[in-house]
Amino acid sequence: MSGIWRARCRWAATDRRVRRTRQLLRRALVELILEKGYDRITVQHIIDPADVGRSTFCAHYIDKDDLLLGNLEELAAAFEEHMERHFASRAEPNPVLAAFQHADRQRDLYKALAGKRGAEVMRAGLRRRIKEVMARRIPEFLPHRDGAVPVDVTMEFLLTSLLGLLVWWLDNDVPYTAQEMAEMYMRLIVPGVQAAYGI
Repeated sequence: MSGIWRARCRWAATDRRVRRTRQLLRRALVELILEKGYDRITVQHIIDPADVGRSTFCAHYIDKDDLLLGNLEELAAAFEEHMERHFASRAEPNPVLAAFQHADRQRDLYKALAGKRGAEVMRAGLRRRIKEVMARRIPEFLPHRDGAVPVDVTMEFLLTSLLGLLVWWLDNDVPYTAQEMAEMYMRLIVPGVQAAYGI
């Protein structure tokens, strides 16, 4: 076996170990948030069920906030990709269905990070990423008319109501399907938007 091949094999094995360690730590964090709430968790709480030493934890993350932000980036990137695919396909006319579908598929993660037991920094981070997706896509659905409500006001209204409903839905153990939630959301907001834009 050549030296280059051995080096590549070592790198692949190390890379798999890194991914596995991070996955264990993130899973432990999510489970603990659901059980205790984020504020009551310590690094020791996280590394015990993950069966990871403190020095190993410190090799990957600075503290529990750093681990939390890693989860946010993973969730937000997946959400953004899911939403962009949804908008690009134009197969489904309901623009918020993708948000509820993605939350449903990643239910525990969303509930831990965005729900009432999660950290405020996560809700703020997720809000920022959803806003970025909406800012790129929603304005194309709004007509430009004199006297209409400013687009930034409409965007803030849509975002705040969507996130509030999404968090409520998760914290109440998804009493309705993603399809039902998306349809109810649209029934609530469409008349207001139509009135605001004279549609």
